[in-house]
Amino acid sequence: MSYAYYPGCATHGLSKDVDVATRKVFETLGLKLEEVKDWNCCGGGFLDEYDEIGHIALNLRNLSIVEKMGQTKMVTPCSVCLHSHRLATFKYKENKDLRKEAEKRMKGTSINYQGKATAEHIVWVLVRDVGVEKIKEKVKRPLTGLRVASYYGCQMLRPEEIMGFESAYKPHSMEDLIAATGATPVPFVMNKACCGFPLMGSNPKVGIKLAFNVLKSAKDQQADIMVHPCSLCHLQLDSLQTRIMSEFNVNWTMPAIYITQLLGLAFGFSPEELGLGKYATEVLRTKGVI
Repeated sequence: MSYAYYPGCATHGLSKDVDVATRKVFETLGLKLEEVKDWNCCGGGFLDEYDEIGHIALNLRNLSIVEKMGQTKMVTPCSVCLHSHRLATFKYKENKDLRKEAEKRMKGTSINYQGKATAEHIVWVLVRDVGVEKIKEKVKRPLTGLRVASYYGCQMLRPEEIMGFESAYKPHSMEDLIAATGATPVPFVMNKACCGFPLMGSNPKVGIKLAFNVLKSAKDQQADIMVHPCSLCHLQLDSLQTRIMSEFNVNWTMPAIYITQLLGLAFGFSPEELGLGKYATEVLRTKGVI
């Protein structure tokens, strides 16, 4: 089985470890990822507010390329990219005025979206197309005894009518994947709250505070580690963790890793192969996982 693959800007850049782990996990499961040729930035989180028509056109360009590749599913590891593409296609299909304006903008370009290709999260593909039982069959290193906080963030689930995979109030896809590795899923109050990344350009103080709130909420439930589904959450919760802990003068950490990094560990890959950082590696060693 093959899928068109849209990594997105963050996954190709500062969150490269997300890309590496995702490719390893999909290969292990016998799935082929065919990167979308000449893909462009989706503009998620900002362009739709400044140029709604431009946002629609940019996202439809990626999906039109997917259709030319002979694919109908474009999978992405980034919740913001997922939300951006699904929001654009929803507006294009449901709002005739926006569709008319978008078609004017796209006239004379290579964009020829037929409405067949859709954006999907890799978590959805793993849960629905692969299935938890097949994932369990690939586990070589059960993560027994590891308490894993399951974080969804604010973009993967809402609005429910656009995202559509599972309930925005009682999701379970992340917990299902965590449990498949042998680890214990740990629910926590702020598992669907914003990580603060969208504010880092305009109000970093508040952005850091939001990230701290999420990490502390998981820590309060005695989680050993947090797993998330977004390349931008990865930058906020993992890459900035030293800064976050220093800002609030605390002496604990809450390692945050991407969902395919957790699956990769269970499949037998080393922390180095998956690009795991110091904090995560220390916890895994302490818990006897590696």
